[in-house]
Parts: sequence; C-alpha cells; structure tokens
Amino acid sequence: MTVTESRAERELIRTAARHRVDDLELNRAIFRASHDGKLTQRRISAIVGKHSQATIQRILVRFSDDPSLLEETPAEVIDKRAAGLIDDDAMMDRLLNWRYTFGRVPYVDGVATDAYTSGDWDDIEQAYYLDRLTDDEFARLVERNKAHLERAARAQ
Repeated sequence: MTVTESRAERELIRTAARHRVDDLELNRAIFRASHDGKLTQRRISAIVGKHSQATIQRILVRFSDDPSLLEETPAEVIDKRAAGLIDDDAMMDRLLNWRYTFGRVPYVDGVATDAYTSGDWDDIEQAYYLDRLTDDEFARLVERNKAHLERAARAQ
C-alpha cells in the first residue's frame, strides 16, 4: 500500500465512522424533538432539510418500537474513536467498563430456533473482525469479560 493510499484509506475510515455517529445522533435528536419538544414531523423535516416527513415518521416509529436505539452501543463508541471524537484510552475505558449482553439462539418449547438474538458483545467481535479493534484491545476486552463469555457459551 502506498503512503497516499494509506492516507486516503484512513480518511475514508474516519469520515465513514463520523457519518455513522452523526446519523445516530441526528435520529436521536429527531426522536427527542418530537417526543420531548413536541415538534411536528413537518417542522422536524423542515429543520433537518434532508429527510421528508415520511422519513421522519419512519425514524420515529423505529425509535418508538425499539427504545434501546436511544442508547449508545459499543459499536458507536468504537466509531467515535475512529472518527477522532474520542481517543484510544477513552474508548477502552468505556468498553472495559461496559455491562455487555451476549447473543443467543432462542428456544421455543425447548427446541432451538434457526434465529439468533444478538447482544452488544457482538459489536466487539464484529469490530475486531473488521480491524476496528487491535489484537491487544480485543484481548483486554475478552480477558475482562472472560467469566461472562464462558457463562454465555455454556448457556447455548
């Protein structure tokens, strides 16, 4: 990889991460403007400028149906580091002190389904596989959560 390609790749990674963080923050602000600020969908659309009233409605329905979308996720923390909004130490401090949930296969009447219910630890694994976490960072997170990971594995 040339120096120019490397610089271009770093810029793209930073910009894409910032875009993901900004989208999440905008959607949360839209939800709060509607629910807390009592703004109409039409007014929110006019302020935002890039979303139609129908898109605003879809965002509001999605957040109403799943209020957990209002909460920060490990993936978002990792994106904030990639975007340059927080440093490595701040990211690791938050991730090392996170109370993770772990994915599982749901059972119906004692029979495993072909579905998977994800947990927020899946964000950590995905970030590692996408090279958004270093080997050392991932190892520290695994070590900190070893007992929880072992319990989650036995529950399957």
